[in-house]
Amino acid sequence: MTHDYVLIDTDSMPTEEDPRNPGKKTQLLLSREETGGGVVRISYWPAGFTEKIRQMATNGHRHYHRSVNERHYVLGGDWTALYWPDPAGGPVPTRLTRHHYLENPPKALHGINRDMGPDTGTKFLVWTSGPGTDVYEPEAATESFDVEFEGEVPSEVNSVPILFNAQDLPWLPHPQQSGWLVKELSPAQETLPGVTMVNIPAGSRASIHVPSPEGDVKRWLFLISGDLSLEVRGRDGTVPATLRENAFLAWRDRAEIGSEDRILSDGGCVAICIGHTLSTAQTT
Repeated sequence: MTHDYVLIDTDSMPTEEDPRNPGKKTQLLLSREETGGGVVRISYWPAGFTEKIRQMATNGHRHYHRSVNERHYVLGGDWTALYWPDPAGGPVPTRLTRHHYLENPPKALHGINRDMGPDTGTKFLVWTSGPGTDVYEPEAATESFDVEFEGEVPSEVNSVPILFNAQDLPWLPHPQQSGWLVKELSPAQETLPGVTMVNIPAGSRASIHVPSPEGDVKRWLFLISGDLSLEVRGRDGTVPATLRENAFLAWRDRAEIGSEDRILSDGGCVAICIGHTLSTAQTT
């Protein structure tokens, strides 16, 4: 890490157990100080949840967030998400596995049940737009609100989670890079960057220029598969950034990402891109 960018090989990064929730482990990729309130992390859940979660969800647990958007990408294992298309009706369970995308917008009712815990455990890439989505965060008292599993739902609940398997989406031509492919997982919003999967073919020499973000870190990428070679151009000069599967790269407001006349990927790669599409055009 430097003051200009963050480059992490998450496969070699140690995990830390959450002392407030024994059994759950995390890898913190970007802290709230770096993102303006939210976090980017990898969360590891054991099979059957943790003991504290099992106690909390004995008869089912559901809640919503007042203002924070919570996004997930399943990197491995399984998870059963509950949501309520009709707040007055019963829960709809959806089993998530690798490549599933889950987004809980503000005021979307979602939950879990201890009888539907992970069979094998879960590895989530998680990123939030602000604090308070974790039950153990101090801000949870004013951000996240529990709702009885059955019964009346607050009138302000007015949206539902977004969940699908990214593999079910068709690849579309990249709007700027010839021969590349994209899948839009979530469009950009007024205060929230878009989420796009980018597929770069082996041997591509396309030019890349992703300029500096303004303010807090809002642009990053996570390499789902393959290899990717880029450059970080910051105050200390140009630094090569070589990524392999499960690598994470983020850059701050004094750095930009680029590549000129060099092979970007020897074998091809797929990356989740936040706030950009690895192109030379305007970011999202």
